[in-house]
Amino acid sequence: MEVERGESSSGKRKWERPPAAATTHEQQAKEQSPLTLATLKAVKEQVEKRGSRISHGVIVKYFDNSDAPYDWLLPGWVAEERYVPSGRKGLGRIYKYYCGPTGHMYYSKRVVLFAWKKMNIICFDA
Repeated sequence: MEVERGESSSGKRKWERPPAAATTHEQQAKEQSPLTLATLKAVKEQVEKRGSRISHGVIVKYFDNSDAPYDWLLPGWVAEERYVPSGRKGLGRIYKYYCGPTGHMYYSKRVVLFAWKKMNIICFDA
C-alpha cells in the first residue's frame, strides 16, 4: 500500500456531520406517540417563552422511550440531544437534556430518576 505525502495510513475517517433533515419538531413528530407530541409542544412553548438561545450550527434532536438508548424514559418524557460543533477538526460535544410532560427540563438521568422518586413514581429496572 502506497501512502502519498500528507496522507495517513491509519485508516481513520474524519467525522461527518449528521444530516440536518431530522432536526425539526414536525419531521420527527410523525413517528411519535400522542404523549410525546404533547411534551414536545410544551417544550416548544418553554423555548419560545425564554427566547431561543441556541447558537448557530447546533443540531437538536428529540427522542422518546421508543428509541433504544432512552427506553428507560416514561411515556410522555422526551430526551433532547444537542450537538455543538467545535472548531477542532469537525469534532463537537453532545449535550443531553430530559423534558417532562410539563416541559420542565432536567439536566441528567440521575436528576430525572430523583424527580420520579420524589413524585412517588416507582421504576423497576429489568
